[in-house]
Amino acid sequence: MGDNELLISLLIFISISLFLLLLYSLKKNSAFNSILNNQPNIIFISSIDKILYINRRGLKFFNCKNLNDFNDKYYNLANFFLEDEDCINKHSNGKRWLEHIYRSKNSREKVKLKAPNDNMEYYFYLHVGKIKKNRYLICFTDITRLERDKDMIRKLADYDTLTKIYNRVKFNEMLPYYMNRALKYNERFSIIIFDIDHFKMINDTYGHNIGDRVLIELTALIKSVIKDMNIRQNTVFSRWGGEEFVILIQFKTKVEAYKIANTIRKEINKYSFDRVKKVTCSFGVTDFKIDDTQIDIFHRVDKALYKAKESGRDRVVIN
Repeated sequence: MGDNELLISLLIFISISLFLLLLYSLKKNSAFNSILNNQPNIIFISSIDKILYINRRGLKFFNCKNLNDFNDKYYNLANFFLEDEDCINKHSNGKRWLEHIYRSKNSREKVKLKAPNDNMEYYFYLHVGKIKKNRYLICFTDITRLERDKDMIRKLADYDTLTKIYNRVKFNEMLPYYMNRALKYNERFSIIIFDIDHFKMINDTYGHNIGDRVLIELTALIKSVIKDMNIRQNTVFSRWGGEEFVILIQFKTKVEAYKIANTIRKEINKYSFDRVKKVTCSFGVTDFKIDDTQIDIFHRVDKALYKAKESGRDRVVIN
C-alpha cells in the first residue's frame, strides 16, 4: 500500500468520525452498518472495556460470525498486539490503551497482529477517534505489503547479496553500538578479520562462478561453527569485501577470540569445497581498548592479518 492510499484511508477515517457522531446519536443503524461494512479497513466501536461494534472486514479477519461471537472469543483487543520493532504491544499503554492512544500526539500507531483464521502476521496503522463520551472509533489500516517492501529494502541495504550475511556498511553502522556498551557497561569485545589465501588463484583457475561458490560454502561453514560453539547470540559476522570477512564477538578477550579463530581455521582446513577441495584462510585478532576509535581497532587487526599472511598464511595472529 502506497503513501497515497494511506492518506486516502486516513481521510476516510476522519470523514467517518465526523459522520458517526450524527449517525450514532440518531441511531440510523442501517446507514451506520452500510458505511462501515463497505470499508476496506477493520473498524471497531468500543468503550474502554468492551467492543460494541465490528464491521464485516473485522469479522472476517478475526474469523467471527458476529459481534457476540467476537466478544465470547476475545476479551481484549490489545491482546492481539504482537511484540515488534516500532510497534505498540499489549503492554505499551495498560488497560486504558484506547484513551492513551487517542490522547497521544502520534496520529497513527503501528501494530502487528496475527490473524486467527490463517495464523499469518499482519501490520496495521491504528487510528483511534472519540465519537462520544467513552465511545471510540478504532480503525486498522492494513500496511502489511508496505512493511514487507520496507523489510526487503532493509535487507538489500544491510546484507551481502551473495553470502546473505551482513555487509561492510551494516557492520560499520553496528560497531559504535558495541563500543558504547563496552565503555558504559565495561563489556569487552574482540574482532577477528580473515581472508581466503590465494583467492585470486582460485578465480583464475576455476572461474568466478566457482569462486563465488567457495564464498557461499565458506560462509555457511563458519555460521555452522559459530552455532556449534554456542556463541551465535553474541556474534556479528560480516563480509568485509571480496574474499575478506570480519567477526565481532562480545564478552571475549583477544586470547579467547584467538581460540575461536583457530577453531574456525581448523574446520576450514578439514572441509572439502566443491571443485576446489582445499581452501585455507589467514586470521588477525584484536580486542577493544578503552581509548580506541574504529580506525584504531581496524589498524591493529589489519596489522595482525598482514603478519599472518607474511608468516606463511593459514594461521592466526593476535595484535
